[in-house]
Amino acid sequence: MTGTDLFNEQWVENDTQPTLNDGRGEDATENERQSQASQLVDYVQARVELFHDENKEVYAQDRVTGEVRRVDGRQFRDWLVASFYKDVGKSARDQSVREALSTLSGLGRFDGQCLPVHVRVAGSSGQYFLDLAIPGDSRVICIKPGYWSVCDSQEVRFIRPEAMQPLPMPIKGGSISTLWKIANIPENQRLLVLAWLVECLRPDTPFPLIELMGEQGTAKSTTHAALRRLIDPNACDLRTAPKSAEDVFVGAGASWIVCYENVSHLSAQIQDALCTVATGGGYAKRKLFTDADESIINVKRPVAINGISAAVTAQDLIDRTLSIEMPIVRERVEVTGLWQAYEAERGKLLGALLDIAATALALLPSMRLPAGDKPRLVEFVRLGMAVAEADGQSGTEFMKQFTACRQESIARTIDASPVAGAVQEWFDRNPHGRRASAKDLMREIEQFRPTYCDAWPKSAKGFADALRRAAPALRQLGIECRSLGKIGGSVQWEIVPTEQGPFSSPASPDVLSIGDRKQDIRTFRTSEQALFCAEPEQAGVQVVAIQRALTDEETAKALAGTLAKQPTPVMDGEDWLHCVAAHLGASPEYLMKQGFLDRHDLEEQQHQLPKTVACLIRSNPAWRAPPVDH
Repeated sequence: MTGTDLFNEQWVENDTQPTLNDGRGEDATENERQSQASQLVDYVQARVELFHDENKEVYAQDRVTGEVRRVDGRQFRDWLVASFYKDVGKSARDQSVREALSTLSGLGRFDGQCLPVHVRVAGSSGQYFLDLAIPGDSRVICIKPGYWSVCDSQEVRFIRPEAMQPLPMPIKGGSISTLWKIANIPENQRLLVLAWLVECLRPDTPFPLIELMGEQGTAKSTTHAALRRLIDPNACDLRTAPKSAEDVFVGAGASWIVCYENVSHLSAQIQDALCTVATGGGYAKRKLFTDADESIINVKRPVAINGISAAVTAQDLIDRTLSIEMPIVRERVEVTGLWQAYEAERGKLLGALLDIAATALALLPSMRLPAGDKPRLVEFVRLGMAVAEADGQSGTEFMKQFTACRQESIARTIDASPVAGAVQEWFDRNPHGRRASAKDLMREIEQFRPTYCDAWPKSAKGFADALRRAAPALRQLGIECRSLGKIGGSVQWEIVPTEQGPFSSPASPDVLSIGDRKQDIRTFRTSEQALFCAEPEQAGVQVVAIQRALTDEETAKALAGTLAKQPTPVMDGEDWLHCVAAHLGASPEYLMKQGFLDRHDLEEQQHQLPKTVACLIRSNPAWRAPPVDH
């Protein structure tokens, strides 16, 4: 006799007992209610295993199907009421159900094991699981280095929120190229998107945020939905922008990929929350106003947004964002037929993505980055190189796309911060930098404040905070901003060239070669009338076409930054190229041959300081210094 048969027999015996109509009054009704609550507890324990997670949330895992439900959730309550009625033929009273759920919660909290619970994706250290989320089925996709398979594993426990939809059964041997028929991703950024999709299958690493931008009619929403439905289909694939940080964490707790569409603005609080979600963090609030208990949500999720304008402006989040510029759709097709074709191919697309993911995991240990070229998203970069190799391309091609994305992120960081832009302009006039208090620096740099800027800091503390946020982007441009702590009664800051250490002079040769001309750094004298390389860091001020040595008084003024500037002749492309090459210790031919510069740059970038361009090239992970004998 099974546990279910024994329970049904006990129920029949109890059901024959007198009811309220026998005249025994309220005592008999109370006993019957308590008896039914106990029967519900026995009914549940015969069919599920109770356990709790690290936050003491209690779950029930079906012993037959392996499905996991939260005991205090609507899914479990509805399952209990429906199953009880089907097996017993009686409807459980609402009060009895509440009492039974309260008892089950206590049993699971104190008698059940502490086990991890996952949403859609689980695993670590090269072995990962993707939940198919098929109702009444616990089968998952197991991904290991070199291969993947569909297996029935109840050891990895997945909870399935109500909005989660099942994945199709993956089919091996497909091609990921079919995805680009509906996903309007430019060819020169497809490796970034493909690497992001594979990264979504690895919950043990920080996730980059992906931002799809483009004018109206660039298929942003269609592309966004297609990418999400490949891994984490949902009843509401794309959602409106959140109104609070709590909305972000609640939504992240109920799905795997967090997607927002038509985002035009994100507050600083929301951007901080998205950064926390992408890297892993928690949100806590009081459960009830009448007690001191906390409700805690711990999540780490991939995040994707789309919009016409760039909504990500916080420096920390920009540094973790992959910005994809969507091209215009030249030829329109009916969206109904497009989605029908996509759904028909979704199983093959999923299989193709899993093929690439498994191959990339096998190649991942062999991916190496130079010690000095490791960006912030180093885990993603190494995976991206492996994904490129798995897709039949080269890791260098991925690095090229990633570097272009990083350079755009640096530019956006500078543009988004009025302080960063002012510091860059101030540094062009003061290339040796300066050490001073935040108040003095703010007073001096405020002269370069953008016109009609309302976001300028109102205090020295606000200015110092803005410097600290912009420091990583400025460092990539060769400008080092750092706090030196309290010295002489005030907190001192220094803004200096990145290459030089604290309070040290930049190393430079006595004579700088520019093509077939030479300029003496010590005397500011050029060997001929030809154009002098107008690099501020060489003299502390832009000095051009000077054929005599400066006097002691002029030298002092130049170092103090007060020497009146003479008109600066426009530098032609060849002189500009030689100046950039000199900063990098390379020849112009080497820069052109390796693709770091081209003829178009010689025409379009001449207004940029050669040192700034040299710093950008040096920040390129693909940069390698030429051989000594080059």
